Amino acid sequence: MQNSEKFVKVFDEKNKLLCNGHLLGISNRIIMIKGHFLPELKTKKKIVVEIYDFNGISPYLCEVRLSSTNQLNALIIRKDPITERRNSLKIKTDLSFNIDKLYRKGEDVTEDFKGLKITMLNLSVGGMLISSNYDLLIGDLIMFNFECDENKIIIKAKIIRIDKKHDSRTRELSAINYGCVFEKMSSFNESVITKYLFDRQLQLYRKE
Repeated sequence: MQNSEKFVKVFDEKNKLLCNGHLLGISNRIIMIKGHFLPELKTKKKIVVEIYDFNGISPYLCEVRLSSTNQLNALIIRKDPITERRNSLKIKTDLSFNIDKLYRKGEDVTEDFKGLKITMLNLSVGGMLISSNYDLLIGDLIMFNFECDENKIIIKAKIIRIDKKHDSRTRELSAINYGCVFEKMSSFNESVITKYLFDRQLQLYRKE
C-alpha cells in the first residue's frame, strides 16, 4: 500500500463536501484517509474521494468501510478519469514580489516604475490575480522571480483584466486588482508552481 501526504476531499453522491483530509494510504482496493474531526459515516455509504496530485484531481467512487473522527477507510468501487487539471486549481495567496521588468506596448519601461511591487492574491498554473503599488494597463507584461523550496524560476505575466472594487456604502474606489495570464510557461516552471499550489493548499487546510 502506497502512503503519502496528498490532499484529499470527500463528497457524498450529491457532490456535497463531507470533509478534507490527507491520504494515509491507497491500494488497488482500499483508500485510507487521516484527518481531524472527520465525520463518522455509516458503513457502506457511497462517497466520492478526490485525491490531489501533480497530474490533477483523481476521483474515486467508494464505499465506507471504517469511519472515525481521525480515520476513514473506503473500498474502491470505481476510479474515474481525472476531472480537473492542474491549471484549474486556484489558491489564495499573500505573497509579495519586486518586479524586475515591466514592458508596455513592447517597450521596456521598468526605469519609469522604480520600486514596482505586486501582491499575489490568488494563483493557478495558468495565471494569477494581483494588486500593485503602481497603476498597470491591459497588455502590460511583468517579469519577476518566484521560488518554491530550492527552485527559482522567472515568471512572465501579461495583464488581461482590471478589476475595480468600490465601497458598498460610499461607492468610492477601494481597490484595483489585475488579472494576469502566464506567458511561455515551460513544463518545469509549471511543476514548480503546481508544487507550491498543493503545498499551500495543505497549509491552508492545516489552519482550519
